[in-house]
Amino acid sequence: MSRPRQRSIDLGGLRAIKVGTPSAWGDLYYHTMEMGWPAFVGWVSLVFVLLNLAFGAVYAALPGAIGGMARGSLVDGFFFSVETLGTVGYGNMAPATHGGHAVAALEILLGIFYSATITGLIFSRFSRPRNSFVFSDKAVIGEFDGGPALMIRLASTRARPVADVNAQVAWLQRHELPDGGVFRQLVELPLTRSNNPQMALAWMLIHRLEEGSPMLAAWRDAGEFRLVASVSGLDTLLAAQAIGGRSYRRDDVVSDHEYVDVVDEDDGAFRLDLRKISDVRPRRG
Repeated sequence: MSRPRQRSIDLGGLRAIKVGTPSAWGDLYYHTMEMGWPAFVGWVSLVFVLLNLAFGAVYAALPGAIGGMARGSLVDGFFFSVETLGTVGYGNMAPATHGGHAVAALEILLGIFYSATITGLIFSRFSRPRNSFVFSDKAVIGEFDGGPALMIRLASTRARPVADVNAQVAWLQRHELPDGGVFRQLVELPLTRSNNPQMALAWMLIHRLEEGSPMLAAWRDAGEFRLVASVSGLDTLLAAQAIGGRSYRRDDVVSDHEYVDVVDEDDGAFRLDLRKISDVRPRRG
């Protein structure tokens, strides 16, 4: 029995595994966008070599089809294919028969599609949304405006402001069914401010904790607990979407603490120290 396909997913620090995922060939575009740069370059290089080997074998199997090519030489056929696919044509080898011209024309047509596809993939990989935010390693339960609140701090890593930033915070609620089954759902936590018109420095996501908060009860309990924060905005330099996210476990949430200041004024300019983004201390007073 074949082993079901699995795929590991990183949900902003929360690792999940999907079992029984479709084959990568079912959505090749998504698969090539998902793989890392070394794997992508290796995949493109392998396809390039195999494609030229295939056409090189065809040229080698057609005696006299390519002028200046040693008879039956796979090496000559391979390099003539590379020159044809790349539309270089140094001139030392050229089609000499109708059959050679036909195969070369087919390869040129295929090369147009191949070059356009790889160019499009490279552009798409460079233009896809980037993680433009850094989150604190700890979420804090402390006091805000005279009452208890859950707080998460984040900052932009960009040199220019990120516009129209929207934020969401949710916790993974677990429900026990009467028949013994379990289902989970993300429950959004309302924030005192979920939109930031222009984010240049740091931002605090704040959720006021009401009496009897189920999220707070779940955090205090010994069972499963997950907290998720996500943000998205517009990069004002690239005019592209900027995204970010973070997941917190129970041990990542500290009570009766506050964040250490990360912004101060230095010689008339605001100074953001990202090294302190996760620094917390016991709440004073």
